[in-house]
Amino acid sequence: MADRDMSDVAAEAAADFFNQIFGVFIEGGRRFGRNFYNSFIDVSVQRWAKVIASVVFYILIRPYIEKLFKAIHDRDRRKEKEKKEAERAARGKAKMSANSLRGGVSGDGKVLGEVENTDDELEDGDENLAQASGVPEWNSMARKRQKKYLKNLQKQNGKHADDLSEEQIMELLDWSDDEAAKEK
Repeated sequence: MADRDMSDVAAEAAADFFNQIFGVFIEGGRRFGRNFYNSFIDVSVQRWAKVIASVVFYILIRPYIEKLFKAIHDRDRRKEKEKKEAERAARGKAKMSANSLRGGVSGDGKVLGEVENTDDELEDGDENLAQASGVPEWNSMARKRQKKYLKNLQKQNGKHADDLSEEQIMELLDWSDDEAAKEK
């Protein structure tokens, strides 16, 4: 044994190991084939009767098995639903709905984008409609407020001009007939 090289010993051990592994797979395949073949060749009438009885029994009892599992599942879902409802009830109801936060209208049942008044229908008291919930609006309500502000500004400027007489306007402009004649 002293003459043998360690690499030869390792090679023999590896070959033996793999031969045993392949031997197990080959023997398992042979046994499976032989037993499968014999299970159909050596079948008695009694064995076929057992197979047929098992299949019929399964077909007859399957709907009841399904109902049992459905009942178990429904019971578990009902318990879980009751648990969630109890937790929700314990937390209490929200003071403000999400739609009222988004829409700026407190509790009317209006949803985002649903407009109550148009530009012509806005009144003076509706300026702070968007701030009712504390959330500023940056969409159509903001545009409407801007239009309303501009209309009010024009009305105020028009009222000031209507209140002044022609003489007062000319004085404000520092314009007179004499100066107009001088320019021509």
